[in-house]
Amino acid sequence: MTEREALIALNQVPGLGAVTVKRMAGRFGSVAAVFEASEKDLLSVPGIGVDRARQFHAELKRVRADDELERAEKKGVKLVTWVDEGYSSLLKQIADPSLVLYVAGDVAALDAPAVAVIGTRRPTVYGRETARRFGFQLAGAGYVVVSGLATGIDTEAHTGAVQAKGRTVAVLGGALDCLFPKENAGLAREIVANGGAVVSEYPFGRQPDRQTFPMRNRIVSGLSKGVLVIEAPYNSGTLITVNQALDQNRVVMAVPGRIDSPASQGCHKLLREGARLVTLAEDVIEELQDLVAGMRREPVARGGGHPANGPDAPLACVLTPEERSVLAQVEAEGTPVDVLVRGSGLDAGTVNAILVGLQIKRQLRLLPGGLVARGRSG
Repeated sequence: MTEREALIALNQVPGLGAVTVKRMAGRFGSVAAVFEASEKDLLSVPGIGVDRARQFHAELKRVRADDELERAEKKGVKLVTWVDEGYSSLLKQIADPSLVLYVAGDVAALDAPAVAVIGTRRPTVYGRETARRFGFQLAGAGYVVVSGLATGIDTEAHTGAVQAKGRTVAVLGGALDCLFPKENAGLAREIVANGGAVVSEYPFGRQPDRQTFPMRNRIVSGLSKGVLVIEAPYNSGTLITVNQALDQNRVVMAVPGRIDSPASQGCHKLLREGARLVTLAEDVIEELQDLVAGMRREPVARGGGHPANGPDAPLACVLTPEERSVLAQVEAEGTPVDVLVRGSGLDAGTVNAILVGLQIKRQLRLLPGGLVARGRSG
């Protein structure tokens, strides 16, 4: 049995998480070696008592990787374990990473620069509009927008990213074949069609419940460098994700709301406690500029004032081929958007999303009369 197969099998054992699996691997030398352990051997692992040793030993005889792999192949689902190359490097760093991620869509979306957008299931009109706008702008700027596919803020953030033709990742509180809420099944298909992914750590058949939703929140924050909260009541479950994000050393940001709105009291509490106040997508990117999809350290031209790739090297913008194509058509004095649409050969929605990204990357600026011109960085 390979390490990968062992992780897929162990992931089907109820009550067995990453921390205990790590202890088992340390005790027996590998994850695969766990399946050779006796009940007495299991009892020697820190944190496993008599009852759990008996339970785990019985389950280890039952679970099989090949059955789950066969189900995944039939459903078009990829299984990614923490020993696989495609596993998120950020998620791997948390204390209790998922043993296995069940992925519908593009696995590469899990390891791209990402920001989580979360909030209440019962947002106001302001909250819905704000979440959709941030989802659109962040996805248009090259970020992967991560959320939980729940009704409310999650749905709006995913929808905004899809409308921008960008990537978004939805982390479920149950198995992929038990999608909840069912009314978001269409949105889940759009997420996959746009190059994003719908993800779960649960084996097929696992229905969501009150325990699984809080557990999935650590994945939402774990996949992201920062967490943005848009509307959360004072005692909102959203704050569970915030606490997990802080434990994972993630940046926490919040959008302010009306001072008399109960839906914003949790955000205001976070702001009082030191969360970064943001009102624009540019604020998020400034806070996380080290992971902005379009920014990296570039060597300056020979003879420049800074050492190449040194700590003072200027930040250079890395653009996608589509962004470069659109930017190349922009004249210094300004170019109408409809001219860019015709010249690019892309549809208007795609061009608008590209323009949002170029503005956030400070490559473009808006001029009166529906014109865009190159920004200072452009």
